[in-house]
Amino acid sequence: MALQTATPIVAQSVSSLPTREHHDWEDHHVLQINREAPRAYFIPFAEKPGDSRLSLNGAWHFRWTRTPQERIADFYRTDFDASSWQRLNVPANWEVNGYGTPIYVSAGFPFRINPPYVTDEPKKDWTTYEERNPTGQYKRTFQLPEKWQQGQTFLRFEGVMSAFYVWVNGERVGYSQGSMEPSEFNVTPYLHRGENQVAVEVYKYSDGSYLEDQDFWRFGGIHRDVLLYHTPDVRLRDVAIRTCCNNLSDAQWTLQIDPQFSVYRGEDGEGYRLAAVLTDGGQTVGSDTADVATVLDLSHKAVRMNEWYPQRGHRKLGRMTMTVSRPRLWSADYPHLYDLHLVLLRPDGSVAEQVKERVGFRKIEIKGCEMFINGHVVKLRGVNRHEHDPHTARVMSEELMVKDLLLMKQANINAVRLSHYPNCPRWYELCDSIGMFVMDEADCESHGLRGTLASTPDWAPAFLDRCIRMAERDKNRPSIIFWSLGNESGYGPNHAAMAAWLHEFDPTRPVHYEGAQGHYPDLYDPKTVDVISRFYPRVRQEYLNPGIPEGSDRERAENARWERLLDIADAGDTRPILTSEYAHAMGNAMGNFQDYWDEIYSHRQLLGGFIWDWVDQGILRGDSVCYGGDFGDKPNLHAFCLNGVVRSQRELTPKYYEVKKVYAPVCFRREGNTIRAAVRYSEIPLSEYRFTYTVTDNGRPAAQGTFAEKLSLDGFARLINRHADHDIRLTVAAHRNGMEVTHEQFPLADHLLAMASSANKRQSPIVSLADIRLQAFRAPTDNDKSFGNWLAKDWKRQGLDTAQVVVTDGGRRQEIRLPEGTITMTAEQQDDEYELTFTCQGTLPELPRLGIVMALPDDYNRVEWYGLGPWDNYPDRQAACTIGKWTSTVAEQYTPYARPQDSGSHGSCAYVVLRNGAGKTIRVEAIGEPFAFSALPYSARELATKNHHYELRPDGHTYLSIDCAVLGLGNSSCGPGVLKRYAIDKSTTHRLRFRIW
Repeated sequence: MALQTATPIVAQSVSSLPTREHHDWEDHHVLQINREAPRAYFIPFAEKPGDSRLSLNGAWHFRWTRTPQERIADFYRTDFDASSWQRLNVPANWEVNGYGTPIYVSAGFPFRINPPYVTDEPKKDWTTYEERNPTGQYKRTFQLPEKWQQGQTFLRFEGVMSAFYVWVNGERVGYSQGSMEPSEFNVTPYLHRGENQVAVEVYKYSDGSYLEDQDFWRFGGIHRDVLLYHTPDVRLRDVAIRTCCNNLSDAQWTLQIDPQFSVYRGEDGEGYRLAAVLTDGGQTVGSDTADVATVLDLSHKAVRMNEWYPQRGHRKLGRMTMTVSRPRLWSADYPHLYDLHLVLLRPDGSVAEQVKERVGFRKIEIKGCEMFINGHVVKLRGVNRHEHDPHTARVMSEELMVKDLLLMKQANINAVRLSHYPNCPRWYELCDSIGMFVMDEADCESHGLRGTLASTPDWAPAFLDRCIRMAERDKNRPSIIFWSLGNESGYGPNHAAMAAWLHEFDPTRPVHYEGAQGHYPDLYDPKTVDVISRFYPRVRQEYLNPGIPEGSDRERAENARWERLLDIADAGDTRPILTSEYAHAMGNAMGNFQDYWDEIYSHRQLLGGFIWDWVDQGILRGDSVCYGGDFGDKPNLHAFCLNGVVRSQRELTPKYYEVKKVYAPVCFRREGNTIRAAVRYSEIPLSEYRFTYTVTDNGRPAAQGTFAEKLSLDGFARLINRHADHDIRLTVAAHRNGMEVTHEQFPLADHLLAMASSANKRQSPIVSLADIRLQAFRAPTDNDKSFGNWLAKDWKRQGLDTAQVVVTDGGRRQEIRLPEGTITMTAEQQDDEYELTFTCQGTLPELPRLGIVMALPDDYNRVEWYGLGPWDNYPDRQAACTIGKWTSTVAEQYTPYARPQDSGSHGSCAYVVLRNGAGKTIRVEAIGEPFAFSALPYSARELATKNHHYELRPDGHTYLSIDCAVLGLGNSSCGPGVLKRYAIDKSTTHRLRFRIW
């Protein structure tokens, strides 16, 4: 097998390169200076938690400059007076605090590409032309606790973007880079009694930025906690905790504890012991001790090395072990945690240091084509999550993290991919306790350079550094079930090195990386990863391909680029298949989400997926949500940062409820005359749910009650027989912990249109044919604009967005005339009944809708309907909705996406009523077939021409749209488009019949 040739980054000879000043932060061989080795996250204490730490969060003296050249080079001197500087709270990102420009770049770098350099001159209109490499200088003082005169003191930064130096009392301590990994420095030699001074110099960009090209805003600053902690001269430096079970059936588990120690000032650890006690609810479950000097093995005795680090084979684990019989296991469904107390004892038996940890017993296995947690097959109902707060940017509060997790759990999400970097440590602890599977991902993305650096040997240490620091910090967290090598960085030997290190370091967890791909059917994905992973796959159905002639076997490139999940499963590789990003939730989105999960449940090999993504990454400026370009940042990718299931401030959307319904771990099926509940890939049995039912008769409650797992329909026979011509529907629901988990609706007597004639006419029509206008345009959704701008581009090219309706014969004939075709509506009216016929001629774009619109006075601001609700719905996103009688306001019908677009559609409607404050109504009733409607305070044109929600201006009307056909939403803001079965067939005649009064 031939060796792979390394890809050179620079083709010039060394002698021809100009001489330039050397900077550590532009040298990918300098990853750190004097930084401590990575370790598991814990803060030790002496007598009680917190007594050996000192937070340095809070106000620092701060100075910001656009370039390193403008900084004060010797600001770190103890006699330098920074009292006139501004004050900035730490943690904080500069750009949301008035220092510099937020830049939103999806893929590519905000600076000129020339690795490892980040300060070469970019284009003059780029933000970095002026803000070449923003630099922040921080200073503050602190009082060293008197008890800290003996022992060791460490300065810990949980996260700094992206490189920094630190000085203590005027002396340089060290340097570190990597925005999402912690950095620790032993500052003991630099401290003195009383007041001490610390100075930090932070660079927004560094050579490390070439590995931080994630689809996100580019920020700078100290964005996570800063603290000091103190230890004795013999200290517990690190600990690895692992739970093992060879055979789940015998229920005998082993807890392995592997401590590491450090000694200082001539100490050798002799006589010191580490005691470990495992408890559950205060009851001791197991205990063990280890001799510190033996573990340290400062004399490197052959007998010890042969036992723990043999000449051949793997290292031995389990310096301390406990056997636990039938422990309560940890999973996302049942996140049970044990307490582990580690006590470092001096030779005289007194306590030198303590650490408390939480332990979850769980076993991860990939057997055949499936993944098992504790012997149970799992499907990952997941979501990607960026760390984002619309006020503070990257700075995460406990309140917001808890809110995210609770909202996820309530939406039946059981897994989160940390896209695309390690999160702040507290997030993992919350996932452990609340119950959430985690894919921990290395802060390694070189999207703008594709796979160049992954195949460049002298970048291998930088790749490995990020992988090692992630795994070392997070190794003890039971919620983590995958390590991920990063994101969108091609694939090369450097990735293979990361995977090899992870597999050897931690064989209990599988390794993931979406970029590790072969080319089916000739080459399987590299064996360095344990699962097959793909972005934005297609389902095995026919997709709409705008611009491709009918009957052609060609596909639009924007569709064809995405593989089909079931095709991958049929290719022969037996590893589980995961879609690490799918269902791009940008704006009014998430079409055919149910279709994805119908396929995932249909095939054992399909493991599940992670929605892109959890939250819109909008930044608040006043009350306005801003996105790329709103700060004058350039280059930028506009609103591509707004792709969350929830909006920036965690406001819920119709997408959220669709996720909750499709991801539900319980489903209901009708089997003959019985409704049965069933569990779908969950450990929680049906016995833990409370099941309820409600029967509605023409929208009114007729019966309700509870049942246990199955419900006979025989008890409703009398009601059905008595009202055989009514619309009678049964809605069943599963509840747990006081909240609804899911619901399902079954028609018992499916007479939807019975509701269309259920009201008595009480007034003369106030709308005439002259008030009705043909409508075939909707304000483009983000999916309509999409990667290829397929649909909206076609609409604009043919003028559908601005086309005037040509009205003749008193409104009985209306046309939208486009350059290559015509949409015609003919109307027949008899009293208050209308029959509208729609035909399409010529070459037309794919149509977003077919129907009519009426501009009504805006005091008609209350809406009632009988149809799908309560959330808006489209042909390919309606799993969460049920048929019922719903009420709302017109204002509530519009979802205030940061970038305006169509919303508010409701399908399968029998009637809609608009009501004003005086009690007057306008009622539209379906005849023959139900319709879709929307009632919005803005016209389609207004929504289509504004770039921000705050720019929308009401014009005194309520716009009532009645449609006989609506285009689905699809996923093509990033992914495949609309399935053909959710599109409008232009070759057939469409009819819309209704009564209006």
